[in-house]
Amino acid sequence: MQNILLVEDSNMFGRIAKKKIEKVFDVPVYWTKSLAETEKILEVGKGSFSMALLDVNLPDAPNGEVIDLVVNRGISSLVFTSNVSDEVRNLVWSKKVADYILKEDPNSLEYIVSAMQQLEKNDENLILVVDDSSMYRSMLSDLLYIRKYRVINGNNGEEGLDILDKYPEIKLVITDYNMPVMDGASFCQKIREKKKSDQLAIIGVSSEDDPSLGARFLKSGADDFIVKGGFLVEEFYSRVQRCLKQIDLFQQIRESAIRDFLTGLYNRRYFFEAGTELVSRCELKGEPLYCAIIDIDNFKSVNDTYGHDVGDIVIKVIAQSMRDLSREEDIVARIGGEEFCILGPVASVDDGLEQCETLRQHIAMTPVAVGDGGSLGVSVSTGVCFALGGDLDNLTKRADECLYRAKQNGKNRVEFVRDELK
Repeated sequence: MQNILLVEDSNMFGRIAKKKIEKVFDVPVYWTKSLAETEKILEVGKGSFSMALLDVNLPDAPNGEVIDLVVNRGISSLVFTSNVSDEVRNLVWSKKVADYILKEDPNSLEYIVSAMQQLEKNDENLILVVDDSSMYRSMLSDLLYIRKYRVINGNNGEEGLDILDKYPEIKLVITDYNMPVMDGASFCQKIREKKKSDQLAIIGVSSEDDPSLGARFLKSGADDFIVKGGFLVEEFYSRVQRCLKQIDLFQQIRESAIRDFLTGLYNRRYFFEAGTELVSRCELKGEPLYCAIIDIDNFKSVNDTYGHDVGDIVIKVIAQSMRDLSREEDIVARIGGEEFCILGPVASVDDGLEQCETLRQHIAMTPVAVGDGGSLGVSVSTGVCFALGGDLDNLTKRADECLYRAKQNGKNRVEFVRDELK
């Protein structure tokens, strides 16, 4: 996050807000108290502000003029107001702000921080808007851009399906009902053949005054339904955020089920599930692979001498080294107490051995800080099996035999076996 602009004429509220925001985000907050001061600081700091918090009523700008000044610079803005009448609310939303906050609310500062954190994360979310009306697509897209979401547009369901294939990271689809080629409900059904509700959320929209459309969308796989022209802006944002939060929660659950709690590496269960698929893919392509089992040397004596807390530190440091030095295509897992495994495609035996040797040397030459300025030298032994496919259980068994040989031959070394590879 870049610098934050705070425009507030109340000394007390301004001081508290500035202190709170700087503490949470660890970035400078530049505080102005009038429209004139804001104009000056924007001129001096062109392009240096990523977000702004603005008071609607200032001594020299009582009708929200500062909002236009800041928003027109492309700065995502949240607005303070002491009045939430329909007139004020309509004025605020018409100026394309990300959100408004009731200043007198005791929880307003907590809401501000939460809203800012959400805005900062929103650019991680890609949303697909599908509608044959360019005007309505633009309207929805503009609302989403204000909240810093990334947006892709499609004209119809067929085009929408092509976009989903090209951009699998899309988390939310907002689709109209009446469209050429296929209607919105049919589009939802096609989406659900590929993406379940824990992977992608869908909001259906329609301008038709037909109460059955909502049910039709929901039964076709949509998560929510909105009537065009009949929703408040904050309602739209709330529904979008709820759907995205639902996808994130599912993702967190999936991650917790496949990750080791101490290191963040994949766990044993995921290793064998995903590893079996990887071995099959490599075998079909005729692509060689390697399976390396890595064990921390003398780990029991580390726990006995320094305690299990230090043992956990050693495990985490070695896991981080494996994460840093592995490739994107590798599956890296903790499969036992002090035992790890790496599985991945490899160009040759020499390339695979070089990778394992690089990891071994890095760990041996990197002391582990264990508190109070102390450090501990650790090493690992590695057993590697190179093969052209086969059974993962057999690959790990043969790698484990090589690991045993590395231990017997003095530890802190790499031993390997190859299957039809040179």
